[in-house]
Amino acid sequence: MGARLVRRLVALSCAALMMSGCAAVQSAPAPPEAAQQSAAAPSPSAASSAPATGPSSAAAMVCGQEIREKVAQILALPAAPSPSSTWAGGRYTCTYRLPSGALVLAVQESSDPAAARASAHGAVAALPGAAPIEGLANLGLPGYQSPAGTVAFAKDSFALTVDATGLKEPVGPHGVSRSSLAYQIATDVLACWSE
Repeated sequence: MGARLVRRLVALSCAALMMSGCAAVQSAPAPPEAAQQSAAAPSPSAASSAPATGPSSAAAMVCGQEIREKVAQILALPAAPSPSSTWAGGRYTCTYRLPSGALVLAVQESSDPAAARASAHGAVAALPGAAPIEGLANLGLPGYQSPAGTVAFAKDSFALTVDATGLKEPVGPHGVSRSSLAYQIATDVLACWSE
């Protein structure tokens, strides 16, 4: 399959995901190991700095029910996975231990959008073949990818990284690349953040 066709398919998939929407961020429960935040969850744009006691609700949603169900749906798993998470230095990391390996989603909460852009760039920049995501595929956000299966996006004061390099390739019932899976999961998270 040609690179141009793959980009078009990704853009169409992304558009469909953005239109389908998802539950509001505040409906995504924070995992038990995350410190409880206020009942009203802020959008990523409302967060101005990393909370001292735990991740924001927007960051914690990468381990929330909505994303767990999306992972199960995309990979045709019999049930939603139960990921583990950590919070350190303003970085919330959610690790999905899947039958084909580990899928890691991380959100770095920064003090401002410029710091988030630097964090997203830094998450991928040192990887072999790393490049900016351009055109429609970047969703209008600073985005970066590596051919091995890592993508990163910056939105407001958040940097989202999806690392699928721990999965066996091809991935899932449709035999997609790790990069395609990472991109698809990232667009699911960004769609929820945009609501």
